[in-house]
Amino acid sequence: MLDIGVAVDADQMVLVSEPSLALSDGYYWFLYPLIERLAEETGQYVDLYGDAVFAGGDLLALRRMLSEARGLVETRGESWEVRTGTQVVPLTREVYSPVWRDEFLRLITTWDQAAVRAGELGGVVVCVGD
Repeated sequence: MLDIGVAVDADQMVLVSEPSLALSDGYYWFLYPLIERLAEETGQYVDLYGDAVFAGGDLLALRRMLSEARGLVETRGESWEVRTGTQVVPLTREVYSPVWRDEFLRLITTWDQAAVRAGELGGVVVCVGD
């Protein structure tokens, strides 16, 4: 699970209450190619097990990534399966998680609102993996 929200101070990373969201495996892995490109551009890697902080110009890069994500999700059906990993015991098999377009669009919208709010506050968007 990846928790995403707005903090006024990047050092303390105390989140303001809204907007915030939680991104689970299927949604994260669908976005993974975009997340990799965002990391190349900003040096901030959004990870399920680590932290990333977006401020200043990096907020614009984040918003561009979210806009591209919205375009990809809007072309999909009502729901679909996303590969989230490989099980190796007792048998090797691919593991998939379902995602729903409407929920995905809500998550992207909330994440974008967080980026806007961070800009208004002179704060940061914090992505905290567990």
